[in-house]
Amino acid sequence: MDNGLFYSLGLTPNETKVYKTLLELGTAQAGSITEKSGIHRRNVYDSLSRLMEKGLISFVIVNNKKLFSPVNPKRFLEIIEEKRFELESLKNDFKKALPEFELQAKFQERHDVRFFKGPEGLKTVFEDIIRTGEDYIGYGPGRQLEKILKHYFRHFVSKRVKARIALRLIYDEESRGKIRKNPLSTIRYIPEQYSSRAALRIYGDKVAILLLSEEEPLAIVIKNKAIAEGYRKYFEVMWKAAKH
Repeated sequence: MDNGLFYSLGLTPNETKVYKTLLELGTAQAGSITEKSGIHRRNVYDSLSRLMEKGLISFVIVNNKKLFSPVNPKRFLEIIEEKRFELESLKNDFKKALPEFELQAKFQERHDVRFFKGPEGLKTVFEDIIRTGEDYIGYGPGRQLEKILKHYFRHFVSKRVKARIALRLIYDEESRGKIRKNPLSTIRYIPEQYSSRAALRIYGDKVAILLLSEEEPLAIVIKNKAIAEGYRKYFEVMWKAAKH
């Protein structure tokens, strides 16, 4: 595949090679990536850090070892759409290359827990909600989320509504009247003393815990049907207690 497609999206040659190496390896430690790619170890770590900031890889800790994984290659198409690139040919090029791209990818969601850092990491999680295509539920400070994701949040709402994905969310009472009411959404409220800077989104067989620090937001995504169902039950208890 032409690396120029990656360069057009702002990836450096090293970042491109590290990402494509991860597609071949699926999930790997930095040492394995270094060996497979032939890039100097320090440059591999730099590239991994930047790819994490761009929301293009995630990591998981297994037996005290840090393993990295690439996100779904379709994320590149979402980035192109989000940034509204004037060159429609770039989007078409990615669509043409995607089948080959996905054939090369040996990655599978082998691990139940993944970590995403920064605003771009949060965007990757919300795009995953769209790809899941199911109604979802959750709680957490919407104002803080909108502040961190800024213009992207309106983009997400537009895609969600277009996909006919409905939601139910629980906010704290202080948020009442301060958060824009969006289509296909039902909101209830709980007392301020129970609020937290951590947000939760439950969708499909996944639970996303969002730690909404402006300095470095973090998303922890757990993929496990039983855990998701357990969180749904807790949510329903809170939903019944929350006020309209």
